[in-house]
Amino acid sequence: MPASALTESVGTAVTTGAEALLAHRRDDGAFVFGAHHASPLNTAGALTALHFADPEGSAETIERGVTWLCETQRDDGGWAMRSVPTEPLTTALAAAALHLLAPRRAASAVRAARARFEELGGSAAVPEPAMTALIRQFHTFAGLPHEGAQRRLPLELLLFPGLSRRLLSLRLPIYASQALAQSAHRRRGPAGRALDRLARPRALAIVRDAYEREGATGGFSTDPWLTGLICLGLARSGQAPDLVSAAARWLRSAAGPDGSWDLMPLDVTWTNFATAALIEAGHADDPQLIGTREMLHRHQQPEPFDALGCPAGYWGFSSPRSWPMALETAEAGAILLRLPGGADDRHVRAGLAWLTATQDAAGSWSLAVRNSKPGGFGPCPQMTAKVVGALLDSGARADDPRVVRAVRWLVGRQRPDGSYEAMWYRGGTPGTAAALEALSRAGRTEEHHRAAARARDWLLRTRHPDGSWSTGERTGPGTTRRGTVEETAWALRGLLAAGLSPTDPALAAAARWLVDAQRADGCWTPAPVNEYIRGCARYADDGIAAGLAVRALAQYRSAEAAEVVEATRGSGTRGTGPRGSGPRGSGTDEGGRR
Repeated sequence: MPASALTESVGTAVTTGAEALLAHRRDDGAFVFGAHHASPLNTAGALTALHFADPEGSAETIERGVTWLCETQRDDGGWAMRSVPTEPLTTALAAAALHLLAPRRAASAVRAARARFEELGGSAAVPEPAMTALIRQFHTFAGLPHEGAQRRLPLELLLFPGLSRRLLSLRLPIYASQALAQSAHRRRGPAGRALDRLARPRALAIVRDAYEREGATGGFSTDPWLTGLICLGLARSGQAPDLVSAAARWLRSAAGPDGSWDLMPLDVTWTNFATAALIEAGHADDPQLIGTREMLHRHQQPEPFDALGCPAGYWGFSSPRSWPMALETAEAGAILLRLPGGADDRHVRAGLAWLTATQDAAGSWSLAVRNSKPGGFGPCPQMTAKVVGALLDSGARADDPRVVRAVRWLVGRQRPDGSYEAMWYRGGTPGTAAALEALSRAGRTEEHHRAAARARDWLLRTRHPDGSWSTGERTGPGTTRRGTVEETAWALRGLLAAGLSPTDPALAAAARWLVDAQRADGCWTPAPVNEYIRGCARYADDGIAAGLAVRALAQYRSAEAAEVVEATRGSGTRGTGPRGSGPRGSGTDEGGRR
């Protein structure tokens, strides 16, 4: 496709993509892409919780859920969400739920699931220790064999609020409910029983704080998975029967007509991706986004989350009462800044104040709790890079102490191959692209520029010959995963931010690939790049894919226009890439070779 034809195609793709995004805008200003999110993992968890919390009152709901699990079992014996390869965690918990609730009816399904679980590597294939422990717990409930002994959850840990928050982060209410259940069933000596008596009120206070701050609806962060685990723990503990009843009612109300439970609604996340793309596409002054700005204002949390020690001012994934997320807070703040009135928006100031207060001592950002333990919900390069971008957008300089500490941390967390990880997305592309943008914008020293160059080179080295990107993971001898819309869009934006020209063969090929991947309805087909439970459960999302694609192509279009203006003025080129990292061109041919 000649350059002029590509320019025209990119413009058309941006226009039709923006129209498709706006079609998903709800009357309250939120963007919603909720179809195809039925989750066998959430369904297994909710069914197990209802069995222990209110089996008689939930009999019809449980029957529908069991039927749905049986009908949606894959030919290979396992389960996962739409477009996601079969997962060991989901398969193990679905098998346990069916054996617990319908042992005769689902006997063949359970046998097939257990065989598939072992083929996938069993518990050893589940990288998150907390999820491995959950498999053992569910299998114990169901009377199924499992590897290893149940891990003790010391209730007394909760007597140390700061330590327990840093170790557990958003898992704190889940841990509190599960530890309460364990203390009710595990035999302990006199000293252990005394510690349990001391810690039990603290555990109940943690769960009740989360319950009451959400309006006592019975749901926790509008998430069936979190709600099911908390309900299950409390039901087995014999504590807080009012919370158990409320959680069971909420779970029944959240069940779909087909018997399944969805993922949590991602109203803020979807709105962030769609609005950022629309702003990049030139819609910042669109009257339709006035309601979106007001929606983001409403969803900012005006009260602290005391159980987690989090101040007010953050955004979460979904409802006006959802749990704190540094990534959503950085993205929502950056979006509001670019909408009319952003410079004087008090919600932006409150969000930036929250981010400043929660920066880790090392300079990074964790998901919600300052100085969280590394791994799980701890420090994240992509999240840290996103916060750096929000700070710079707000007017902070590269020598701002918050930015300096964050950039220093990013340089120290780069992998030997030049890539970075991301908490909520698979593979190295999203984290590396975000870090490259932050280092390109805020880097001040030769060390910073070398880190940016390594990140840039990793992206260029890992692209596919057709112009796309994926995780780089191998799916068989001599093969890698096919390119995805999301990873290609992340890489394109990162390389543009690093100063590469849109005429560079690697970038032009990426833009062409995204244009060709657009569907007739203006959207793009998503891939399972999003982590629901890190390393254990993934999902594909239409809103995230479309938002990323439109934003990347709109940024590409803007970069092309800027080069035309500069050429007209006789300036020649746009400049160089990351300072100290060499020429701005990638030095690649169409196959991505250096």
